[in-house]
Amino acid sequence: MWGLLSVGEKKVILVSGLAISSLCWGLPALALPSDGEAVDALEKAKILAPTIRLNARVAEDGIEVATYKNPKANQNDCKIEALLIAKTLVDLAPGEVPRVVVYFYNSTSLSSFKQVSVTAGDVKAFAAGAISKDELLKSLVIKDDSILEPAKRVASYLSERQYVRPNRVNTQLKDDQIFITTALDSNMSERLLKLEAVKLAEQALEAAPVEYKLAQVTFVDHGQSKENRVISISRSSLAVVGEAINGALQAVSLTTQKAQGADGKVDLQTYDLKDGLRKPERRELLTILRHLDKEAVNAGKANIAEFLAIDDIAATAIDAELLDRIEKLKVLLTALEANMDSNKEFKTVVPAGSIPATNAGAPPGKVAAPVAPDEGSADILKARILANPAAHVAAMEARLAQKTKSHIGEEHSNFPTILQYVVDTLKANGRSAEAAPFEARLAKLQAKSQEKIQEKPQDKGQDKTPETGK
Repeated sequence: MWGLLSVGEKKVILVSGLAISSLCWGLPALALPSDGEAVDALEKAKILAPTIRLNARVAEDGIEVATYKNPKANQNDCKIEALLIAKTLVDLAPGEVPRVVVYFYNSTSLSSFKQVSVTAGDVKAFAAGAISKDELLKSLVIKDDSILEPAKRVASYLSERQYVRPNRVNTQLKDDQIFITTALDSNMSERLLKLEAVKLAEQALEAAPVEYKLAQVTFVDHGQSKENRVISISRSSLAVVGEAINGALQAVSLTTQKAQGADGKVDLQTYDLKDGLRKPERRELLTILRHLDKEAVNAGKANIAEFLAIDDIAATAIDAELLDRIEKLKVLLTALEANMDSNKEFKTVVPAGSIPATNAGAPPGKVAAPVAPDEGSADILKARILANPAAHVAAMEARLAQKTKSHIGEEHSNFPTILQYVVDTLKANGRSAEAAPFEARLAKLQAKSQEKIQEKPQDKGQDKTPETGK
């Protein structure tokens, strides 16, 4: 059994927990995941937007997940996200995670949050079909709460922001002081360490009540020398330091630039690859895209968007997953390139009285090269259609024209089938507007065919030729 949940346009299948547990029958229980493993699993599940950060704390009585609430998310959105988070973590260690509590923090005030608790029983009941989606969502309760205890507020605040550092940040409040400890990065200079201490102290003092006057930051040296670096910053001196830093940074300009492709357009000829994994393979994709672009062949918005996405994640992606996406895109682009090359070797035969097809978006006066009518796989045929549908239809029409007595390709009995396939292919790829003229032409041919069928009985016996009388 399985269940289906929707978050916006995203649909997620919940596999039955019973099926999972049956696979583990007779095997030793899985150990609880670490905090990092829990976070990795949630990030791979892509439940939350990539820009929304999260942290997890694993304990025997359950897993706590802290993240930010999407400002546009309603109550049901939070419940569904909490359920999907719980399902991911329960599946990560079947039978070992009794409960998952998700805290959705307000991005403007980390002292307030929404809390949703989901049990392993909730996940299994929905996956097994024992409870409907509406019933499950009604049973989940969202609690609005806030952190009143100063120590917890500071710890939560720094924990939620620790993604800017590769190491865990620990805090302790005593008297009127906040003690912050984190691992020392031996590659950081003294200047950078001081700036990092200022940042941590500012965040901690921002979250703590005003009676806390001092933040002491200790960078713990785990190397052989064991020389910790300690920096103390008072609340009063923090304001002075902040003003000094702001003054010094006045000479440093900050500009806002749209990322390539953010407006839906990208200049492939000048595009620079980002650093990261599989750069030679990514360069091959870019070379094909540039070739297609130079020949005025539309590679398709989806293909270009996928290339940009691959390039964006190259620095942080898992190598095997990145390579898989590269290889899939390469198959499509290679088919488009092969189609384009075959176009150059095929001469268009334009039926009498017809208008040659032209490339949409091609330079003025440039006639589209037709697709060579050699047989190939369905994927290659679809790639040809998507690369240039008008050229494909013109090529097939020219080919069929050679097989009809009238030398008019659209009068061949196979031509409506070709048009229907083109229409279906374009619509399946979100290009309904481009399919419209082919669909209109198909309807016209079908109507004309019906007229001929209706007229045929009336013309019977009147088709004798004067020359033979037969």
